[in-house]
Amino acid sequence: MMKRKYYLLLGLAVFLILGGAGCVQFGGQAKGTMGVYRSADGGEQWFLKGIYPTPKGVLTIAGVKVYRFFSDPSDDNAIYLGSRGQGLYYTYDNADTWKSSDAMNGLFIYALTVDPKNKCVIYASDGPHVFKTKDCMRTWSTVFTEAIPSQRFVALVSDIEDSNIIYGAEISGDILRSLDGGGSWRIVKRFNFELRDLVTDASGKLYAASYKNGLYRSDDGGDTWKNLSDDFKNHSDSMTFYRLILNPAQRDSLFWISKYGILRSDDAGVSWTDIKLLTPPGSVNIYAFAINPNNQKEMYYTGTILGDKNKNVRSTLYKSTDGGENWITKKLPTNTIPVDMRVHPDNGKVLFLGFTVL
Repeated sequence: MMKRKYYLLLGLAVFLILGGAGCVQFGGQAKGTMGVYRSADGGEQWFLKGIYPTPKGVLTIAGVKVYRFFSDPSDDNAIYLGSRGQGLYYTYDNADTWKSSDAMNGLFIYALTVDPKNKCVIYASDGPHVFKTKDCMRTWSTVFTEAIPSQRFVALVSDIEDSNIIYGAEISGDILRSLDGGGSWRIVKRFNFELRDLVTDASGKLYAASYKNGLYRSDDGGDTWKNLSDDFKNHSDSMTFYRLILNPAQRDSLFWISKYGILRSDDAGVSWTDIKLLTPPGSVNIYAFAINPNNQKEMYYTGTILGDKNKNVRSTLYKSTDGGENWITKKLPTNTIPVDMRVHPDNGKVLFLGFTVL
């Protein structure tokens, strides 16, 4: 018994030193560390937030390859982490501790949406399947299976007003809709080109982002769509899509992140203006962007240069406090690739960054 207790305490001590329990500050870069880092001072200092308690002891998610963060509209402190082939992780305490869904172990989590009226109802996709839980991830059922091997879901969206309505976007360009909580589905639009994301705003507008064919909006639940890409032709490489970010504090405001850089629209995508960045257009890959919902002049993006075999050559954090007029650079805490960023909805100084290798 004493020997077992000794090894347990020893393992915990090693984890606290190396695994990022939140008490270790990285003044330089941590070689190869992935997972999630958190800053409490607007990006000045970063701490690895990786505590992952299990029945076998305290582990870390520092080796988890982050794909996307997903939020819970009813819980500002909740983050769902979709990984690249390592399952689904989640936190309800701002990343202080993490848990995982056993049923999702070993899966690539491409998409997830949380019911806005019931946080225990969640839909997730590993690409060919859509899974649903009604009991906070204790059990899951399969509500859709894609028969075509080349197809996969890239996004899932819950309707703001009626949470029985679920939308899904497939990489081939199909938009699917369920009116009964995933029980049955129909295709409402076939774009016939590659889609990468589907999001909805507080008013129920749907935005479908393609990889090379621009951005489209539906105001009627996916029945009809409007092309929002006319202004993109004025910005070279802006059709090569990276991210679509909705402004959490301003109605009809969104950001289109592409190979060109960052474009902003404040009229639901009708017109676009470019944000002047420190990095020249096309010089870096911008995989992470965030704006402070409590201070619209404060925004962040990461610039990544990839080398052979998509290895990270260099990544830098850029911060503006005047709406993008001027930028300062910040060193990142690890030499892996930053792929998603989140600003806490209530505390704009608290940032989260997810890292991976490709």
